[in-house]
Amino acid sequence: MSYFGGLCRTIGTIIGRTRKDGSKAFTAQIVIKKGGAIVHREAETFDRKQAANAWIVRREAELKRPGGLERKEDPTLASVIDRYIAESKNAELGTKAQVLKTIKNGELGEIKCSDITSQRLVSFARELTRNVEPQTCANYFSHLSNIFTVARPAWGYPLSRAEFEDALTVLKKLGLIRKSTERTRRPSLEELDRLMEHFGRIRDHRPSSLPMQKIVAFALFSTRRQEEITCCDGKILMGIVFSSEI
Repeated sequence: MSYFGGLCRTIGTIIGRTRKDGSKAFTAQIVIKKGGAIVHREAETFDRKQAANAWIVRREAELKRPGGLERKEDPTLASVIDRYIAESKNAELGTKAQVLKTIKNGELGEIKCSDITSQRLVSFARELTRNVEPQTCANYFSHLSNIFTVARPAWGYPLSRAEFEDALTVLKKLGLIRKSTERTRRPSLEELDRLMEHFGRIRDHRPSSLPMQKIVAFALFSTRRQEEITCCDGKILMGIVFSSEI
């Protein structure tokens, strides 16, 4: 614990935990209070306790310098997601981008980075699982994980990875996220033929019904779940599912 000119008090702590793979992780956190109110908070996670302690010493020294406590850029989560999508060169981002866009267009996307706590993330998961299964919720958080990993070291945004990890721990305990049930087999060609014939008869009888033959084919070849398909960008869905070719 130290003081900034007698006006601000800074508290540096290190919390150790064991990861799933058995390795150790040490989260270093700095909290600065002025008049009993928190005016600054940040955290980083390290593989070694010595590295965590060195980070606290270095950051405390930086924060004591003139202007060290000046407010840095604090965008909304939606803005961070936009930047991540724009700058990512990951060839696999396409399918993930749809989920990220759904997140950014919701209430969570409107919150500033510094205000996103584990409690807010848990609330987001609770709302999400009203409409989707815990397996799909886990998929959302898997994609969000990349944002929390990149935001602070790449752009200096106050998005806390430690808060995200705390939220994951709670969500697993509450059963709000869960691993997908492994599929034991794919439908046989005979079963697919019967499904296609069934949906074809419905389409012939009621032309205004959904083109399920095309949707089934899209689901098979894109390997997307029902919730992911319904979250697809309208242009993609119109272009693929409602094209003139099956």
